[in-house]
Amino acid sequence: MKIVQIEYSVEQNLEDAGCTKDFIKHYMSLQGSGKEQLSILEDYREELVKQIHDVQEKLDCLDYLLFYKRTEV
Repeated sequence: MKIVQIEYSVEQNLEDAGCTKDFIKHYMSLQGSGKEQLSILEDYREELVKQIHDVQEKLDCLDYLLFYKRTEV
């Protein structure tokens, strides 16, 4: 029973982190292979950080434009 709860908790955590169902299925299929699980989690984290940086660049562009427009008013 406890293993089922742990698996559900892990799946829920991955879902909450925005992982796709295919990613979760792949991750769960690697049970017992900690290094592979760690590797795909690190890759996914890296992807999310890149997305954050991309969005930050867009925000910086908008902030610049907002600053420019506010100085005109």
